Amino acid sequence: MVTVTGIAPGASGVADGGARASGAAERTRNGSLRVAAVFSDHMVLQRETPVAVFGTAPAGGRVVVDLMDAQGVTVAQTMSVAQAYGEHETEAPWLAILPALPASGPYTLRVSHETNRLEFVDVMIGEVWLAGGQSNMELELHTSEHGDEAIAAADDPLLRFYNTPKVGRIDESAEAASGWKTALAPQVAGMSAIAYHFGARLRAQLGADVAVGIIDCYIGGTSITSWMSRATLIGSDAGRPYVERYEAAIAGKTEEQMRAEADEWQTVFDQWNNNVAAMKEAHPGITQPQIDAEIGPCPWPPPVTPFSERRVSAPYEAMVRRVAPYTLRGFLWYQGEEDEAQCESYRELLGLLIEEWRTLWNLAGYEEPEVGYQADAAARALPFIVVQLPQWIDGHMAARGEDPLHWPVIRAAQLDASETLEDVLLVCTMDCGEFDNIHPLDKTTVGTRIADMALRGVYGRADIEAESPRVAGVAPATGGALDVTFTNARGLHWRGTTPDTMRTAAGETGARDAGESGFEVAGADGKYAEAAARILPGTSGDATDRMTVRVTAPQVPSPTAVRYAWKSWGPAPLLNGAELPALPYAG
Repeated sequence: MVTVTGIAPGASGVADGGARASGAAERTRNGSLRVAAVFSDHMVLQRETPVAVFGTAPAGGRVVVDLMDAQGVTVAQTMSVAQAYGEHETEAPWLAILPALPASGPYTLRVSHETNRLEFVDVMIGEVWLAGGQSNMELELHTSEHGDEAIAAADDPLLRFYNTPKVGRIDESAEAASGWKTALAPQVAGMSAIAYHFGARLRAQLGADVAVGIIDCYIGGTSITSWMSRATLIGSDAGRPYVERYEAAIAGKTEEQMRAEADEWQTVFDQWNNNVAAMKEAHPGITQPQIDAEIGPCPWPPPVTPFSERRVSAPYEAMVRRVAPYTLRGFLWYQGEEDEAQCESYRELLGLLIEEWRTLWNLAGYEEPEVGYQADAAARALPFIVVQLPQWIDGHMAARGEDPLHWPVIRAAQLDASETLEDVLLVCTMDCGEFDNIHPLDKTTVGTRIADMALRGVYGRADIEAESPRVAGVAPATGGALDVTFTNARGLHWRGTTPDTMRTAAGETGARDAGESGFEVAGADGKYAEAAARILPGTSGDATDRMTVRVTAPQVPSPTAVRYAWKSWGPAPLLNGAELPALPYAG
């Protein structure tokens, strides 16, 4: 069965880079001088670290970059020479590095080459993050839960965002039409809802004068391999099959034939979207599963073509490479749904993506390899905050009593990456998600929770709770029980069962029956049975941080393994005193 991950409801600018502005190319070019499109009026540059400014100019040409205050006084200056890599190149890349500056602004950024000049105004020095992934990161503020209220209340000119044009091939006209925007109504409506709530939380915590900028870089329905180079994929046992499947899918087809297939699908897809909009207008509050029951599911996936923004490496080439190495504090990553059928490969691919992105942003220099991939040992380990997939299952599959258990495997891969890779942080969302809706609308919880993880794990705010309970050990107990000890578990309690019951349920301690605890145990035969569980009082060790749950199942008298929340959708009711859900576990 194919998971319908699709485009986020209400997502704009998919595949065409958004609306074009008349004469927009002048924003990024003046004569033979070009700056990358991610530089524009209202941009935020990263504070307290050297800042990269880059573009193209005539080979051998000298480019000067000035940062000027409101009185026109230069506060920082740097220069670069456009370096040609081929004998006959006339346009060559340049990269200049401005010195580190504290949070401040507004400034004017001037880029000059001979008589050609580009200027960008209202430039702030603050905190910059890149938000990447697929549809749940893409889901825009206007489509999210309470989105209309958030848009109406948006009034923060120091929270800013840049929507990277969603394209599968480099499109300079789309790039020129893009630009940084302030988080004010109505334009904030098109910002990632998660990124908005993340940025708003940082703005509230980092200081009134610290600007926060988010680079939105995502496309719904994309595999993790869409965001990686072909060289990396070919050099990986996990990535190579993706490339081979893509090449097999387009083999023997002409460009004309593939264009016709794509146009036909687009017509069907547009009609489906129009029908969805009509249903929502006629029935306010209707859910996506109810809509699907009336008009049928989203026609997904689209045809595989060389010009698709979802093919392997497409947004890596046309989006990621176009904004790198814009200086960042770190990355936010919410993706994995599209790769559930290849879930066993996800851990390797996630590690490769993290290495590749970090290397792209390494200012020591990086040339993409022709074959294979070698991480740069000198690359600065920019923080990577990964959103662990929430709960979800297809309604028809659930009605048949089936669960392929792909999502638990991807969640485990995400957890392992956070435990084994440097500066990778994991945000648990097991209390989020919606039954039979792969695009849950509560993005406030997710965005705020990511921000809290950044505040604690990146900015050193020890006063902010961000870590979910996680299993620290399993030991046999009397009567054929297993004692499962959790860390980050101060105030451990039960609340509800699945996400749809957790919002209104009251917290409780003590015991839970089998089928409601989220725990399962297995014996030597490896067959799991649902288990009852009891939170033990007075746990040994650091009682403020570690607590133990005793797990038993009469049908498994000698358990050798235990797992918790190991279902695509099922009971996951353990939370700590900060109302952070426990991480899934199997072992």
